[in-house]
Amino acid sequence: MAEANERTNDIKYSIDKENAASVRWRCHPGDPGDNSHYVEGESRYIWMPDGDGVPHLVDLHEPADEALLNDPARNGANNAYWLFTRSNRNNAQIITNGNANSVWNSHYWAGRPLKVIVHGWNSNGNSAVNTMVTSAFLDVSDVNVIVVDWRALANSGYWTAVNGVPSVGNFLGDFLTWLVNLTGSNWNNIHLIGFSLGAHVVGNAGRRTGRRPIRVTGLDPAGPEWGGNANALRNNDGGYVECIHTCGGSLGINDPICAANFYPNGGRHRQPGCGLVDYACSHSRAYQFFAVTVRYNRLVGRQCSNQSQANNNNCSGAAFNMGNSILSKRGKSDGDKTKSKTNPRINQTNRYSSQNEQVEVAMRKHIAPESDNCWGRKILDFATMNWPSQMCAGSAIPVIPGDNSHYVEGESRYIWMPDGDGVPHLVDLHEPADEALLNDPARNGANNAYWLFTRSNRNNAQILVNGNANSVWNSHYSAGRPLKVIVHGWNGNGNSLVNTMVTSAFLDVSDVNVIVVDWRALANSGYWTAVSGVPSVGQFPSLGAHVVGNAGRRTGARPIRVTGLDPAGPEWGGNANALRNNDGGYVECIHTCGGSLGINDPICAANFYPNGGRHRQPGCGLVDFGCSHSRAYEFYAVTVRYNHLVGRQCTNQSQANNNNCSGAAFNMGNSILSKRGSGFFAMTTGSDWPF
Repeated sequence: MAEANERTNDIKYSIDKENAASVRWRCHPGDPGDNSHYVEGESRYIWMPDGDGVPHLVDLHEPADEALLNDPARNGANNAYWLFTRSNRNNAQIITNGNANSVWNSHYWAGRPLKVIVHGWNSNGNSAVNTMVTSAFLDVSDVNVIVVDWRALANSGYWTAVNGVPSVGNFLGDFLTWLVNLTGSNWNNIHLIGFSLGAHVVGNAGRRTGRRPIRVTGLDPAGPEWGGNANALRNNDGGYVECIHTCGGSLGINDPICAANFYPNGGRHRQPGCGLVDYACSHSRAYQFFAVTVRYNRLVGRQCSNQSQANNNNCSGAAFNMGNSILSKRGKSDGDKTKSKTNPRINQTNRYSSQNEQVEVAMRKHIAPESDNCWGRKILDFATMNWPSQMCAGSAIPVIPGDNSHYVEGESRYIWMPDGDGVPHLVDLHEPADEALLNDPARNGANNAYWLFTRSNRNNAQILVNGNANSVWNSHYSAGRPLKVIVHGWNGNGNSLVNTMVTSAFLDVSDVNVIVVDWRALANSGYWTAVSGVPSVGQFPSLGAHVVGNAGRRTGARPIRVTGLDPAGPEWGGNANALRNNDGGYVECIHTCGGSLGINDPICAANFYPNGGRHRQPGCGLVDFGCSHSRAYEFYAVTVRYNHLVGRQCTNQSQANNNNCSGAAFNMGNSILSKRGSGFFAMTTGSDWPF
């Protein structure tokens, strides 16, 4: 019940846009992550994300903790310096300031360039900015990477951490000076990179060294309390100082504080692929953009005449590449440095390489998910370009989390499968089912949990227990209302986004009973074990893809409607336990990642193939198959609200997969119980809500 009660924190799409303005000046913002109310210098509260992207409500009037700032166990002297090289990319070697042996006994080599990465507030050395940027550097060049872990101070109150930035930066500067003097390293090989508060840390470090690092990069430098702050990153803190602004005016600073200031997509929230209230997503775009430029160096900005042009993404001046790792890079605004800046127009397709390769960057809201690649370091799944798909055919292990471009049904052994939060996990399809677990009475379908939500309890689930009549009579269940039953997929649970998004849509538009089926006891096992357990789960009353197919058959095909949202593909082609076209009065499938995570076969009576029904769906990254898979429930939820996505009937499967259909019109999804139809249907959607 406790987990069910927490589900409202996960509902990110039930937002009344009409009321956004009314909360702008609210003293205490109500929606986690939503900073639409925030005005620099006026607002007292702001949602600040930690290193995992989780928002925390910060009171900007809370005084700094002077005792903590003066605590010798918490100040910059406690910075930890984690060294990664190609010889130890998975296991950090700790370098201790003043301890020469910690350097001589490490893989540090003065002949290689040095990249120094500094995280932001409420984070640590394992935060996504560090893992993603480190991985990018080591994948493309032989360098030393030092990750600065300053959690001792960063994980304090925000204003306390702000006040501690100079100390952290000064100690970092002293460490670098000691390291250069000890090893004979060259300042012209040193590049400092900081994210959010970390951007101001590297500014202080650069000043402490006499501005000797050849490059300093600020990734969406923190905004709150930094406008006009003398300790902020400055345009002369290194040989070349660059800022990438992605959430300016809220989590990031909008001011052109660097020599070269990039404002991708206007430099503010919301960045392409980020949710309406997900300011943390826009903030994190800065290091995601930077990491991809380290790998490919193909995001090109156009110079702007003034700040307004930059924020409106309306610039046509000289071209200048954003980010990258080139130590000799130089550039600055012409004339008035506070007015002129560069602006990457990255929400479009650009062609720059000699081979005329297409380069696209398209990221989604769930960019936060992490997974281990085959080298063991954690990286984030994001869209770049031209990942080598041929490398993982047959039994080879794919190395890019989320990338299933190698996958061939019936041939490939490995596939990246997303969990209920969109995080990709590498699945071995040859791994045998765990028979002991399948036969465990504590794990099979008898353990399904049924969470009831109605308009009288939309935020707090009431648990219905199979066979316990009182659990029904004492709940808000009403037999006079329609019943919607939602079932999650592999490695999910009742709080997974499919449940929260679709439940919210149903309750916003009609007075219904919604039952969310939580079958995590079996779903959170190995994939093949979960596949084998689907019939058991479906035997115990419930509805959704192959589970609801089995449930429909168990009831004698009596449910009036059954909807399969991108029914799982791997191991389901020709499977007798798969969803069928007669498992209910009307059976509909919405295919969005067919041939990989989803099944491409027309297993339902009516089969919709939006945008061809396969990866990649509009707005999804090149390797983000999980995004295409999740589009099914996103499309469905939006049709419940607006019933506006209309397909055209196709003559055959090929027409549907090529999105080349011109037959009769038929609406996809929606919640109309009397809906009837059959055949193939295709359509083109938009790339973001409401599509």
